[in-house]
Amino acid sequence: MKPTNSGEQPLPPKPLDLDGVERATRGLLEALGQSGKPEVMSKTPRRVAELYSEFMNPGNIDIEADFKIFENPGLGDMVIVNDVHYVSICEHHLAPAFGVGHLAYVPDQYVVGYSKLKKALNYLARQPQLNERLVVNSLDFVSARLRPKGIALVLRSVHCCIALRSNGPMQELVTVSDFRGVLRDNPLRGEFWSTVMASKPVFLGP
Repeated sequence: MKPTNSGEQPLPPKPLDLDGVERATRGLLEALGQSGKPEVMSKTPRRVAELYSEFMNPGNIDIEADFKIFENPGLGDMVIVNDVHYVSICEHHLAPAFGVGHLAYVPDQYVVGYSKLKKALNYLARQPQLNERLVVNSLDFVSARLRPKGIALVLRSVHCCIALRSNGPMQELVTVSDFRGVLRDNPLRGEFWSTVMASKPVFLGP
């Protein structure tokens, strides 16, 4: 019998008041001394509202229904999905963050399509977020549905808030990880880390 969602907490809601965001953006621009720019004041607030709406709810994806699992055909080793790119917003400064995730799991009864892992991470990332919470949210979501023997996620990201405050390029790479089940204390942990560290995010350049 496949795992179900009964009794679990739903995914975080992401409601957005388009008109409210427009009004707030107009107030922010005025506070930033931009009220003397007619083009900015007349067009930018709505553009910002529509951008945030598209970012937080792209295509109204039903991530719960889309996360389909399958019977394990007999695999007992580790599955690794590397270089899952995502964009988020730092909830401390509301500045963009660009990241790449690396996920590994040791299946028990079920496996999952690789694209479903990417969609789950991207859905949870598309809101004001912290990488530390994003790791926990993502593993909670996947583990509850897949119930693997072990699972791990490593997120590596650069944050515009750091670049804005230092007035320099985004070269500071933040790494956050969580290991669960058999991957906590297992030789597979080192194998996974070696694949993660061998991959350099493309947003850092050559």
